[in-house]
Amino acid sequence: MNIYKIWLQRILCLIGAGLLVATIPVFFPVSLMATMHGWLGLGDLPDAPITIYLARSTSLLYAVHGSIMLTTGLRIKELGALVPLLGWIHVVIGLVMLGVDLNAGMPWYWTAVEGVPISLAGLLLLWLWKESQKQTGDGAHSMGLDTKA
Repeated sequence: MNIYKIWLQRILCLIGAGLLVATIPVFFPVSLMATMHGWLGLGDLPDAPITIYLARSTSLLYAVHGSIMLTTGLRIKELGALVPLLGWIHVVIGLVMLGVDLNAGMPWYWTAVEGVPISLAGLLLLWLWKESQKQTGDGAHSMGLDTKA
């Protein structure tokens, strides 16, 4: 395995594991969510069913995304063809989240650690994938795809 693919695998696993941590808040009591909301300087957590639903379902979606990233990293040979898609998803989501954060008036520290880093991670994945293809030559073969169809 070439050095770019090794780093690609590590980054995918790191991002995946980090996103899987979002599983924990799915089970937070509402009182803890409200306390953390205040600690983050976001004011009072709105007391509405949709707020709790969105908080829990968003955490769950982050965890699902994390499981896809982690599995892709652990099974890079079989699932490596997903890397360009995952990279571009991160680029787009990061840019959209930057717009959402700015439009919603999120605190500067929230905006600084969300949109741009997500997009940069996507660009890093794309770059590592491209470089890993150069070292092995055949892009389909190097990602573990059967090219004898």
